[in-house]
Amino acid sequence: MRKDAVAYLNTRRKGDFAAQKSEVEDYCKYRFRVTEYFHDHRANATPPEKRENFLEMLDYCAANDCRDIIIYDLADLARSMDTGIATLKALNDEYTVYCVNNDFFGFQNDPEGRKEAIGYFIEYMEQYRESLRKTAPTVSKKTKKDDGRPIGRPRALSDGQVEALLTVRQAGTSISQICRMFDVSRSTVSKILADYPELKGEWKGERQKAEE
Repeated sequence: MRKDAVAYLNTRRKGDFAAQKSEVEDYCKYRFRVTEYFHDHRANATPPEKRENFLEMLDYCAANDCRDIIIYDLADLARSMDTGIATLKALNDEYTVYCVNNDFFGFQNDPEGRKEAIGYFIEYMEQYRESLRKTAPTVSKKTKKDDGRPIGRPRALSDGQVEALLTVRQAGTSISQICRMFDVSRSTVSKILADYPELKGEWKGERQKAEE
């Protein structure tokens, strides 16, 4: 028996809604009946809690006792990784969240197990975030100019962020998602993965398969 659910899509380009809706329908087949679609367009820079249709979705879920929310892509929740994690945490407290694209949480048929897995992921990411805040990188005097500014370009990611990146990559997150989550370029991610050929190789294979 299919369960009632709502779907939330946050698109960036014209035509994304139709394509993503079609994938949602395929994903839901035999498992969910989508009662309502909620759609924000080009709202990545706006936190979800300030988006009109995201808020409408929450009101609808509360009014209709709908406990399952389907999103297209975890990285599309917000441009900022911190905001995205905070939004996922708030949703996970009240609902069971499912991702159509690159869902690495598992427990598709076990809502409680899935909520627990998402909770562990959030806790893991929050630990890194807190660690980064407490250990801000210091600049050696030898690397400063006369006016006090550091010489050369600053690192795109700290050691903690690199570890977090590798973790989500190992969990199956795509390169595009990682770029959006950490706000870095593909070339930056490629340089990091250069020391981990098994991860970079998987990405190339996935991309080639997608193009075929």
